[in-house]
Amino acid sequence: MHSTYQGLPESSRPFGVHRSSGLTDPAVLQAYVEHRVADPSLLSSASGPSYADFFVTP
Repeated sequence: MHSTYQGLPESSRPFGVHRSSGLTDPAVLQAYVEHRVADPSLLSSASGPSYADFFVTP
């Protein structure tokens, strides 16, 4: 069985095309990461538990 997460088999890919390890284009992922890093709203409010919250005893 062929997994879609491994990209196309060697024989069906055009010559010179880099093997992809996922389904999403790396440029799309990079744009998403850059957008999230530059988003000031992520710094202005807490959206969930922080790392330190796991060490607080109830």
